[in-house]
Amino acid sequence: MLQIVGVSILSFYPDWMHCKSLGIDKPLLGSTLYVLVHYILPGSVEANLSAVWRDIETFYHELGSENRYGHMRQTMFHTKSQPKLKGKAGEVKDLCPVMVLLWKKYMNPTLQIHQKILVVLQGF
Repeated sequence: MLQIVGVSILSFYPDWMHCKSLGIDKPLLGSTLYVLVHYILPGSVEANLSAVWRDIETFYHELGSENRYGHMRQTMFHTKSQPKLKGKAGEVKDLCPVMVLLWKKYMNPTLQIHQKILVVLQGF
């Protein structure tokens, strides 16, 4: 393509999914979901996951997210070694702002660790 007259490296426009590393996004979002479902919410893991999924769907709608997860199972973010979210780059990208709203809903604003998690989530 660079042999075409008028085409140079400046003709290319990189998109988010091919430039941003998902190396930290997937473990961070998976870990956040894990903490919400296993430690912060008071019910059983299944009930907590259902509540979180309802909120995710609501926030998707409010934000007008294009690339959405169709459903959420615990196996999508719980692995043997560490929590890590599974999914396509577009799904992960559009879940980031949703996770900020989700975390704000359930976090304890008086806990410093919860405040730090919020700062990291807002950095996406």
